[in-house]
Amino acid sequence: MAEALAQPLLTELDAVPELPALRDWSRGQAFAEVPGDWLVFVTDVVDSTAALARGQYKQVNALGAACLIAAANASGRDDLPGVFTGDGAVLVVPPSCAAAVGDALRGVQALGERQLGLALRLGAVTVAALNQRGAAVRLARRRLGAGFGQALFSGGGVQLAEQLIRAEPARWPVPQTGGRAQARLEGLECRWNDVPATRGRMVSLIVRPRGHDLSVLTPLLAWLEALPQAAPVRGDNLPLQWPPQHLGVEMRLKHPAAPARALRTAAALAWTGMLAPLVRRDGRNPLTAAGRYVAALAASTDHLKLDDALRAVLDLTAAEAEALQALLEALTQRDALAYGLHASDRALMTCFIRSSTQHLHFVDGGDGGLAQAARRLKRSESNRSADVNRGRLD
Repeated sequence: MAEALAQPLLTELDAVPELPALRDWSRGQAFAEVPGDWLVFVTDVVDSTAALARGQYKQVNALGAACLIAAANASGRDDLPGVFTGDGAVLVVPPSCAAAVGDALRGVQALGERQLGLALRLGAVTVAALNQRGAAVRLARRRLGAGFGQALFSGGGVQLAEQLIRAEPARWPVPQTGGRAQARLEGLECRWNDVPATRGRMVSLIVRPRGHDLSVLTPLLAWLEALPQAAPVRGDNLPLQWPPQHLGVEMRLKHPAAPARALRTAAALAWTGMLAPLVRRDGRNPLTAAGRYVAALAASTDHLKLDDALRAVLDLTAAEAEALQALLEALTQRDALAYGLHASDRALMTCFIRSSTQHLHFVDGGDGGLAQAARRLKRSESNRSADVNRGRLD
């Protein structure tokens, strides 16, 4: 999340390192330990597979992004460490604002059910409880281009929290203030149309190292670092059509009352209709305001992230996709990792906008790419467990 505020929240931790290069992400020893009284919040759409089958890709994405934005607004901290996972979010929260975040996420949960017809699973586990079960929560960060930073997690604690909450959500309730559960979603925007794959296929990938050893990711991270042109959102493929096809999802979440929603929608259509010709004309000219914004947008996507698993959305040529799969298969054969992969023809983008100079853009592959990749990863891990039980692996 963002790092622009004075006295940033992360100073409550011992020296959280910045890892600017992708290759640095494999240095698990560089991450800072999160204190035991902090909490790991996990949200995800219940039965997202069925929602995606109904074509609710954008609704699922918007609800996951809304969790991060509501938590930032409730805590007053844009530097709250969190990761967008496609069909939900992970947040690591200090006790000082845990109850406020819990209320906000309960508010998102209510909005999702009422406005989008989606059930949001929600829970929170203390870091101490995860430590007692043999997992750690370690944190690093990466600075992005438009006022925001990105949290990186290692140590196995986030993965364990997801497993515990998905298995028994009632056992891990979120803290509450005792007041009203209400989500403030200022900053949430769904005003860009789907971003087309222009190099070949939009590949969504989740890679989980065995035993939480990030060093096994070194060859993969080096391969990704050599492909900056594979970023899914760039100045040359940003969709510049109008009207915004997903605006209705934003408006349903931010303005539940129909009369207010109609007025806000009309105003947003007028505003984006005025801006669209300017962006079409100047968006690729770095000397203009529109061009600078487009360049900052492209540099401020979260298409590469780490929350015990590496998540990526990439615009790859056929040759690059083949090389990626060969590398992943080689690492899988060495029993270094497991992975899930999904290919589509586009990416979706949900935005967190504070101003023209402070913004962050959550990216997922088309057709619910990250959720589809997660489903295939789970199948791969289940198959491996079955093979181990049959004695096929050492």
